[in-house]
Amino acid sequence: MKKLIPYDVREKVPGVAELKQIIESNIQVIEDPLTAGLGYYSPNARYTPGSLVIKSVEQKSNQTYSMSYSYDWTIFNGCLDLNAEEDSKETVSFIIKPDGLEFDIIDFDSVGTENEL
Repeated sequence: MKKLIPYDVREKVPGVAELKQIIESNIQVIEDPLTAGLGYYSPNARYTPGSLVIKSVEQKSNQTYSMSYSYDWTIFNGCLDLNAEEDSKETVSFIIKPDGLEFDIIDFDSVGTENEL
């Protein structure tokens, strides 16, 4: 799924430090999709709101970048005597377009086992 952080970059392409600031100030646009994959671990896994931290932004090619980030999450299942706090470290790519930063995020809503057979 593509998610866009609106930002006018028609005049000049921001540097890596400025890109990190732009993303941090607009993190609410991409926070939910970036943390949506917790269902892979368990349907009881929950993102800890506000824990997403951008670790780094790196340029890969002319207009392509990668962003490394981490976040905390918890899982509770009383039947299995499971109550844990974990953290995840992930990377996502994005490109700079004239109207903003376009992130290419895995759409976990469409991931399932119904089409495996």
